[in-house]
Amino acid sequence: MQFKIVALLVLSSVGGFFVAYKGSMRHPLMDIALIILGITASASGAELMNKVLERDIDGKMERTKNRLTVRRMINANYGMAYGITLTALGIAAGYIVNPLTALMIVLGVVFYIIVYTKVLKRRSRFSVVIGGLAGSFCVWAGVTAAANSITFSGLLLGLLVLFWIPGHIWSFAIKYKDDYNKAGVPMLTAVVSPRTGTAVIAFFNIFMALLSAYLALDFGAYYAAVIAIPLALILYLSFRTFLCRAWAWPLFKFSSVYLMFVFIAVIIARLV
Repeated sequence: MQFKIVALLVLSSVGGFFVAYKGSMRHPLMDIALIILGITASASGAELMNKVLERDIDGKMERTKNRLTVRRMINANYGMAYGITLTALGIAAGYIVNPLTALMIVLGVVFYIIVYTKVLKRRSRFSVVIGGLAGSFCVWAGVTAAANSITFSGLLLGLLVLFWIPGHIWSFAIKYKDDYNKAGVPMLTAVVSPRTGTAVIAFFNIFMALLSAYLALDFGAYYAAVIAIPLALILYLSFRTFLCRAWAWPLFKFSSVYLMFVFIAVIIARLV
């Protein structure tokens, strides 16, 4: 169920919580624990359902052909049932916090499993742009857990994730272009020219970087200090990737680190 992805989603939800937290809640630690449980369970369940639904195309890719779902070491019906159970647990944890948080978790799962996995991924080269809202809803689940509404800063933080996802996944798809083409998945950077692909990656990463910098107006000097070097590095790697697609893999690897720094910076800024 891909621990690193789930951990990053959990961190994003906790970051969203601290964006909106005003210090007036009676039990903030309990709500943080519930949102961590909710995102961990729902994201893990969604990942498992995704692996079951994609076992046919996973079997055609060198990178994924040995997954347990492909090798039928996990029964498809059992896997789906377990995934649905985990997701239901996550939604229930969100509901204990408040109904709006549960709704954000539901929408995140819907966008990932139905909109992205079932509808867009096999049909559209821009699937990750719309499907990326699943990651945004993790942030907004944290925001609503603290404020019972989506604040302006929380909205922007969720949109930052939305613009982060295409550059992250499309830089990954450059390395595994042959796999995607073999499986018939029209990932943008696998079906367009290298220059077009790297230009689109640079566009999304530059916009994301500008949004990251803009948030410093709200989050202050501590946030700016933490993200300054990672921000410069993500722009540098995006530029190098535009010039030479061989830099796409280092960009992919660092982009997760960059997002981690953004949410750590948000948490630090709200705590100090």
